[in-house]
Amino acid sequence: MQTGLEQIRAIRQAEKKKQRKRRLFVLVVVIVIAVLYLCIQGRGVRIYDPLYVGRCFVSFLRIKFLSIGASSAVKSELLAQNYAVLGNGYGVIIARLQNLLLMLLSGAVLALSGTVYQTSMRNPMAVPTMLGVSSGVQLAQMILVILYAEEAYNMATERYVLSYGISIGVLLVIMGAGKLVGGKRFNVSDLLIVGTIVNRLFRIVMNYLQSSMDTDTLTLYQEFAQNSQDYFDSFSDLLILVIVAAITMTPLILMRFSFNVVSFDDEDAHSVGVRAKFLRFYGIFAGGILTATAMIHAGNVGMLATVVPLMCRYIYGADFRDLLWTSAAWGGIILLCSNFIRGYTYINEYQIPLGNIISLLAVPLLIWVIRRQKTIFSTMEQ
Repeated sequence: MQTGLEQIRAIRQAEKKKQRKRRLFVLVVVIVIAVLYLCIQGRGVRIYDPLYVGRCFVSFLRIKFLSIGASSAVKSELLAQNYAVLGNGYGVIIARLQNLLLMLLSGAVLALSGTVYQTSMRNPMAVPTMLGVSSGVQLAQMILVILYAEEAYNMATERYVLSYGISIGVLLVIMGAGKLVGGKRFNVSDLLIVGTIVNRLFRIVMNYLQSSMDTDTLTLYQEFAQNSQDYFDSFSDLLILVIVAAITMTPLILMRFSFNVVSFDDEDAHSVGVRAKFLRFYGIFAGGILTATAMIHAGNVGMLATVVPLMCRYIYGADFRDLLWTSAAWGGIILLCSNFIRGYTYINEYQIPLGNIISLLAVPLLIWVIRRQKTIFSTMEQ
């Protein structure tokens, strides 16, 4: 007969085994989608041999290793050798690889921000876009297009500085105003109210700027904002995304055990030694930074921050430790699949914006999750 301690150990072993199976399944899904994404190229449906793709990838790593500390002439010679051996397909494959990593990381970061917000605010419908971060990024893009026109497409540094500056400034103003309105209590409802007002003010400013644009400038801005992922053409941009995400996420990962307690009342959390107010404050700030990072690189795809955490919470449970990796994985997968579909969807020679495809995929998922939850609750009541 098993004792209570042995039963607990058996349950923990079974849970660990289930977690390993889940992670293996997600890993296989990511690998399959990545291979398809690299081997099948957009419009015209050109298919590359997986072995050729692998050779291009190995050759790219070889160039990166050999060009460390080398002059630009040596780098150009190595690149020319690669093109001579592998053909023009080498450049296409490397560009696809960069876009693949950009989509995976952006989707993961955005889904993580939604998970952090929903946990911090104890609201399954809370999303970082409520606090004006997305409007800050869009305003930065609009300012660049108004000032520099088509040159804004190649101004990655200026876009980073302006987008992060406006987004962080707006986030700090909203959090400070929410604190003043709530007094000693850091009330999430007050924060959302202030965020909604500030977000509305941003929309008024943006609508005014749009109304003052001529037709050509407005078209440039719409193309720039809807297809942001097409204007990052170096791995240094990808490195910035990784660095910002790593710096922001490291404290969240280290405090992943404590974040489960944030869903309790502050008094209950304090009784077990967890500073719920600090965790909630940092979670809201970190979620805003992660959202700005994702939207700078991927465009207006904020719907992921709502749908993916809800879906993962329904499938994998509410444990924050599980939600961290599951939401990141599925956020990257869904965004990558959406970008893959985008390569085949055209209206009058124009690609459908990535945000629209995300919405078309996300809405059915959201309806399915809500219906399943209602079905479970009604079954429990009976």
